[in-house]
Amino acid sequence: MLALMLGLCGGIFISPGALAAALPLSEIVKRTVAHDEMRQKMLQSMQYEQTANIDELDDKDAVKKHETLEMMIYPGGTPSMKIISVKGDRMPTDPDQAEAQAKGRDVEDNKHDFSLRTLVDRFDLSLEGETSLRGHRAYVVAFTPKPGQPYHDQTEKIVNQLHGKIWVTTDTYDVLQTEASLAEPISVAWFIAKISKLEFHYSRPDISEDFSPCQVLITVQVHAPFVGFYERQTVDMKNFKPRR
Repeated sequence: MLALMLGLCGGIFISPGALAAALPLSEIVKRTVAHDEMRQKMLQSMQYEQTANIDELDDKDAVKKHETLEMMIYPGGTPSMKIISVKGDRMPTDPDQAEAQAKGRDVEDNKHDFSLRTLVDRFDLSLEGETSLRGHRAYVVAFTPKPGQPYHDQTEKIVNQLHGKIWVTTDTYDVLQTEASLAEPISVAWFIAKISKLEFHYSRPDISEDFSPCQVLITVQVHAPFVGFYERQTVDMKNFKPRR
């Protein structure tokens, strides 16, 4: 993250709206990334509860199947995740633990794919101004794909096509909210599949403590022969405490 912080200014497009800000956009982003890095380091010695509600959707956004994973997350531990319970529609009385672990890892991977460190270097950023959000003054930073960004795998190819906004508090540089979606449909898996919809939403209503309840919502729709799917993951994180 330090390397990202040192390289921020050269990759940022500053819109005219940024000129009226108390701080230049490059400084806002630098302080936000530094604050995020500090929190990530602190998180490595903690644990927290996580609930993932996974909904399989039909073409009209109605829920076809629902599943809930209750987990304990140990960010810096080994293992880093423990499945507490699995519940849902048409679930066996004794769910397959290997399958549950795989779904839990998928939830964790999705969260990390959209981390701040992933976004900063890959996008043109512009400052849209300030607003009030849940009782806090916040900078609104928009991001759009940089053309011709390289990628090493399917995940990076997808992330390169996101656009959206980040709301950052003007005093503490906490990220209050992030919204992102695909700028256009994208082909994956050797052009066999197409992701037609991908939406990401992060919110942290309370910033009175370093670690307070927050939520990640990811919706993805993939069209492919025989294996297309439409899924929504709602991930709630709470009860952060030092790891025992």
